[in-house]
Amino acid sequence: MSSFVATVFAVLTGESVSKFNPLDTLSSPTSILYSGTLLNQAYAILVNFPKPSNGFAYPGHFAALASISGASTLLSLPLLLPTPNDSLLQIIGNTLMTMSGSLFSWTAYTTQRGRLPAIFGGKTPDFIIDFGPFAYVRHPAYTAYLLGWTGALTALAGRNDAGWRVPALAVCLLGLVGVYHTGSEMEEKQILSGEENDGKVDLGKKYKEYMGKVKYRWLPGLF
Repeated sequence: MSSFVATVFAVLTGESVSKFNPLDTLSSPTSILYSGTLLNQAYAILVNFPKPSNGFAYPGHFAALASISGASTLLSLPLLLPTPNDSLLQIIGNTLMTMSGSLFSWTAYTTQRGRLPAIFGGKTPDFIIDFGPFAYVRHPAYTAYLLGWTGALTALAGRNDAGWRVPALAVCLLGLVGVYHTGSEMEEKQILSGEENDGKVDLGKKYKEYMGKVKYRWLPGLF
């Protein structure tokens, strides 16, 4: 079994099977931060922002997100392996992944488990969160995800063995930006449509007020 795992990992990372040592994984700051980035996104999908009980309202959009995220993971797997020296790009990438982890943790703590629906879930929330990271940007979770992937791309570009994976991952990152942009637009349109969520609260009115206070979706002062 271990030889099979070594073979698969070696193929995915481009390493020689004979050189593969499981103990080498998670042996550097980059590999640890990269693993944390992947775990945060898995936690978000599986736990913090759960799938609606009746399934996704836009399964095609979610399938696109899952496919691009999966491809990004496969392309960036070499980050689990050690590199002789930390380049400037790897240091910058590590910084971005650290920022991603910090922002995601803050967002998850603020929203708490299951309080907000999953992306493309089509479910209107019962309330507007306007504190914590939501006081600065309207979609901090998406900011955290994209910071993590940008950090992974930057760190990967700092490796001598990355090769074609860097431009391929850059294309995937652009795809993720597009998917998250679409998701955030759809969510806001749904809330602003005037749907009152079973009469509990006029979310459209409240969200307009919130948008007046927090003008940026992802990055304060930029977007």
